[in-house]
Amino acid sequence: MGPPELRPAPGRLETVARTVEEAQAAVAIALDAAGTGPRHARFVELAGTRCYFKLSALAGKTRLRYALKRGLLRRKLPRLREFENLGWLRAHGFHAPEPIAAGALWRGGLPRFQFLFTREVPRARTLAEVLAEPAPDVGRAEILDRLAREVARMHALGFVHHDLFPRNLLVAARPDPLRIWFLDCWAGGPPPQLRGPGYDLACVAGEDGWLDGEERERFLETYASARRPR
Repeated sequence: MGPPELRPAPGRLETVARTVEEAQAAVAIALDAAGTGPRHARFVELAGTRCYFKLSALAGKTRLRYALKRGLLRRKLPRLREFENLGWLRAHGFHAPEPIAAGALWRGGLPRFQFLFTREVPRARTLAEVLAEPAPDVGRAEILDRLAREVARMHALGFVHHDLFPRNLLVAARPDPLRIWFLDCWAGGPPPQLRGPGYDLACVAGEDGWLDGEERERFLETYASARRPR
């Protein structure tokens, strides 16, 4: 359960957090950052926890679209959905950043900005950064095999990510055991979902240049093997 909604002077704040203290600290940071530009992201200290903080302003058609979806479909804003989806992944044994607080500012019946705080994942880099290295600490085949098995298990539980690109995955650095962390999962979630597992497979194994033909085949074969009934 999230804390009660906080209502500062600029409008109505919808929040969810682990504790009321973290919700209040998150709101203060978000309000200070709201005027710095359309997007804002950095590491911050939140009530004694080092967090990754991201905030995005909403304007024009995007603002209206989210308001209509909230009113007609009861669909939460992306950062609030991401908070829930990260919690779902963690509850089902996947590696995902711990969600600390999320929220959105509403004024005049329209969302003005949204934000999310997640606990820092130490000693990890995006998969895009790892794959760009000439000699990465972790072999590409090992990463792809682990990713294929994790995605297969995720799909078996009905969860679809909907944005499964290297920029949205973290890889733990040595000497830790290899772990794949899932990020930016706001577009998907647990069932029901409009798009099926094939969408995630296209994100990973599509012909966009980050995997060669042999690697795509290896990934899909490992995925299919993991999905096969035992």
